[in-house]
Formats: sequence, C-alpha cells, structure tokens
Amino acid sequence: MRKSLFTVIAAMVMSMACACALAYNPGERTMHLLGQTLNSTKHPVHLVVEKTMDMKDIYKKEAYDALPEAGKRRTNRAIFDEANGIYAERNTTLDGEGKVLSDFTYFCKGGRWYYINFLDKSYDSIPEVYGVAKSFTDTMTGWFNMTPGMGNDPKTGYDFDRLIKENGGSLYYFFEKDTDNWKGYGRSANDMFTVVELTDVVDEEKAFATPPEDYTRVPNAQMRNYSNRLFMKK
Repeated sequence: MRKSLFTVIAAMVMSMACACALAYNPGERTMHLLGQTLNSTKHPVHLVVEKTMDMKDIYKKEAYDALPEAGKRRTNRAIFDEANGIYAERNTTLDGEGKVLSDFTYFCKGGRWYYINFLDKSYDSIPEVYGVAKSFTDTMTGWFNMTPGMGNDPKTGYDFDRLIKENGGSLYYFFEKDTDNWKGYGRSANDMFTVVELTDVVDEEKAFATPPEDYTRVPNAQMRNYSNRLFMKK
C-alpha cells in the first residue's frame, strides 16, 4: 500500500470526533482492514469475493422474461493475489447454471503488464508503465477524501462503515454486528461483493504464471489505450 494512503488514513484518524460509547469509531474497522489485514506490504494477501445478480434489476421486464433460465442470474467473482510487490486480479463471470462466460487475469511481472484470457486461450503483454500496477488497497485511496460514517443495515444485520467521495458517491464496508469480521463491500447491501476467502497464503506459481506456450498473443486495445494514457501523464 502506498505512502499516500497511509497519510490519508492518519489524517482521518486525527480528524475523528472524540470516542463515544460505541464499540468502534466510524471508519475504524475499515482502516484497520486496509492498513493491516489487506496490506500486502506487510504480508501476502489472497482475497476472493463474489456477487450474484438477478438480471431483472438490469433488463426491462420483456427482455428479462425472454432470457433462458441460465441467463437470469449472473455471478461475478474476483480473486486478488498480492505478494512481493506483484498484484494479480482474476475476474470470472458465470451464468445461473455455473457456465463460465468470461475468465481473465492481469498483473505486472518482470517489467511487463500481462493480460491472460483463460476462456479463449489468448494473452497480451506490454511494457509496464508506472501507475498501472495497483493493490486492492491502492484502488481504495479515492474513497478517503472525507470523514467516514457508520451504521447498521437492517436487511442483513451487518454493521457498516460508509466511505464518501467529494462528488457524493458512497462505498460501504460491511462487518458482522459489533465485530471486525469483514463480510463484504459495495455501493449498498444489495450490491455487495461477499468475502468468500481471505488468507495470507498466495500460490505465487499459479497466480503469477505467465501465459502457457499454446496461448495466442492478441493485442488488447483496452489495456494498451490505458497504458498510453498513463504514459502521457508522466
């Protein structure tokens, strides 16, 4: 986790109101989570989260009714593996019957940025540009612009810390009531990525494996355009 996030967290702690009769202060559990448990500069991090969506929340009724049963639900799973300065994120999408619709990973290793698509056995690899490699906690930096809030979600029973951006956006970190047992995060309880697994053991050989020899190199326009934008900002 970068120094900037430590600085922001420290400033927020100093700006919090005096401790009240609550077990935790607003944001306290999230700051400990990001600064300690998920801080891969202190130890390896293996995190698996997933979210299942009912597609009726996305499609109009006519379109939803026309979907096959397998298409009416979709699960997004993300695996974050972080160790020795390497940050890999693998994203898998499955339909309602468990069929894999997409499965890819990306990470920087040995000065190169890799994108690997396991579904069609393709990959791309370009020189690493500063700023392209980010840990899970690095991606959270933008949510620490204002003093957080806290509360309890009546639907799930979970406590939450509410992180707020200056533009009014909110991100919630959910915890088992009156504990620091992290349950998930999202824009709301209905949009929560649930924690499936969290350990300090990373299978580096598997998580950071470069593309197999039988994979075909296919230029990935999205990653190349993003890399070019970062390069131009240097």
